[in-house]
Amino acid sequence: MAELEINSNKELKEKLEELVRDVSINKPTESEVENAKKEYEDAANKWASTIYKIGKPEEGRETCDYIKHFLMNRFLWYKDAWMGVIKLTEELNNAENVLKVQKDKGLEMGYQPLEFTLYAFSNPGGIGLQAALDFEQENEIYSKILKELGDLVEGARKAVKDVEFLHQKWLAYTQGFYYEKEEITFKEEEPKNEEELLGNGEEPKRTSEI
Repeated sequence: MAELEINSNKELKEKLEELVRDVSINKPTESEVENAKKEYEDAANKWASTIYKIGKPEEGRETCDYIKHFLMNRFLWYKDAWMGVIKLTEELNNAENVLKVQKDKGLEMGYQPLEFTLYAFSNPGGIGLQAALDFEQENEIYSKILKELGDLVEGARKAVKDVEFLHQKWLAYTQGFYYEKEEITFKEEEPKNEEELLGNGEEPKRTSEI
């Protein structure tokens, strides 16, 4: 069975054009095309319906309150980000109402709010010394939530790439070509010898003296 190892849409197009001339190549069966479609749709639906929980369930209210506080007092937004601030605040208000009833439910949100929350936490700002001193006092909870957001978004983005691959695979199958993910391996650099690590033994020349 012939397979293509491709990593981008551009490479896919080039390979397809190249292989169109080879009429002897094996093509995916109708069953394989249907399976590829189902595999993509299942993965896409799963990703779209995924809900991300930030922090421990019992800390949901505290996490929600701090994110709201950060948006109101610490986030330095630019250009169209004002729309994200409004929409995320609405999401947090809804979550707050849920947490009042289900205290141990935890703070949950979808992919887009999660991405924007990480964006906001990556852009703290303030004016003057007092704002800096105030932020220092809350740095522990800020750093904790920032790390949790980063870990969740990293996993979510990986899932997005997996869905994109399955989509490209399905499209290639419908055109009569096999499409597989290319595995990339990195060659480990040979350890440097002692002379390379320490130099040639000469004392470094001073460029300036105080």
